[in-house]
Amino acid sequence: MKIAALERIGVPSNVLVLSAASFALAILVGFSALVRIPIPGTPVPITLQTFALIACAGLLGRYYALQMVGWYLALGLLGAPFFAGASGWQHMVGATGGYLVGFIAAAAIVGFVRTNRWYATALVCVSAALAIYIPGVAWLKLSIGGSWSQAVAMGVAPFLIADLVKAIAASGLVKAIRS
Repeated sequence: MKIAALERIGVPSNVLVLSAASFALAILVGFSALVRIPIPGTPVPITLQTFALIACAGLLGRYYALQMVGWYLALGLLGAPFFAGASGWQHMVGATGGYLVGFIAAAAIVGFVRTNRWYATALVCVSAALAIYIPGVAWLKLSIGGSWSQAVAMGVAPFLIADLVKAIAASGLVKAIRS
């Protein structure tokens, strides 16, 4: 079906283009999970996902950022190794499952908050990166059966500096591409 035919029935062509872009960027976010560095003492590896997710959500904006995360999660559940090099339900409900849920919050924050000032864009991106930790650490605590301090030590402390750097770098990329 041609795009003009879809426009005749009320589907604007930009919806199709942005939906295709959200699918392509979901694959990019998924491949960024393959770049992973295991950290001794924690089931959570360092990946490039935070950078890719925040940058792609910032480029897509609004609903398409959330659509991208939906595509990403669906692809991982269907078998693509997009969950830090793994896939399937067992990883969605495993120790890192909360971080995957946090991706929804991060995409919403970056996708829905638009600003023209570089420092505000950086603040939004940093806020999105930090929002990933909330469900991530809560789920990690449940999965390891330990204390909150153990969950924070395993799920935040080794990653905080790197995630802040990735979020600021993503904000710079988003700002540069939008300009």
